[in-house]
Amino acid sequence: MSKDSHSTPDIMPVPPSNEIHPRGLLEAISYIDQNFANELGGCMIKSRFLTTKQRLEFMEVGFRSSFASGIVSALLTPIAIGVIEQYIPMFGDPSPTLFDKFSAFLLALGFSLGYAIFMAKASTCFIGEYTRAMVLNLLGGMVFGAIVKAVVAFIAFHFLYFKIFSDSNILWAVAKLYYAKTTPATVAKVYYWVQGFKGIFLISAYFVLVSTAVFIIIPIAAMFIAWLRNRKLIAAGVVHVDSDRI
Repeated sequence: MSKDSHSTPDIMPVPPSNEIHPRGLLEAISYIDQNFANELGGCMIKSRFLTTKQRLEFMEVGFRSSFASGIVSALLTPIAIGVIEQYIPMFGDPSPTLFDKFSAFLLALGFSLGYAIFMAKASTCFIGEYTRAMVLNLLGGMVFGAIVKAVVAFIAFHFLYFKIFSDSNILWAVAKLYYAKTTPATVAKVYYWVQGFKGIFLISAYFVLVSTAVFIIIPIAAMFIAWLRNRKLIAAGVVHVDSDRI
């Protein structure tokens, strides 16, 4: 419904026959942006026009992008914490400066934070039922992918700590170094370094859980803010939304 019944709505063209099939994150967001512009122009479409197949496609895109970005961040987390805990020299200096620690922190969180902010922007692009359904399904897939990533990373880091870097395995590896004619001082240095570094995997496991929670909260909070914005626009009569209450 348009804002003025005697004027022509400012409507952008939409794909013919409702052919919306996102294959990637940018494509999904472009569909949301386009239909959001249509709704602001007065073209309101019921959510039921978004088919089950299309809803699943939006969820799949959200899941794949969230899981892939999350795995990258999870793999970088032990390295970043290793720098902060002075086990890995980031720029060749074993004693990291404040800049080194900040850079390591960005290494662990930068990619996920950037993705979360990107998703937060997309989460605000709805006002009617149609775009809201798109955003909800995209965010649903993103949240599910983030949770699966967190569970996988949590289990993997604990497996590394308790199974791969167990005391018996470390002693076996150190013994191999000793029998390979490595100097006792080097063998001892390697042993104590590995014993200290393996604790980083436990820190990383819980760090991933916290960062995942932040990653999920940012776009959901943005969507809630957009919902409050929409209520004000509708109450002011700037936008007219007809929705069925079933």
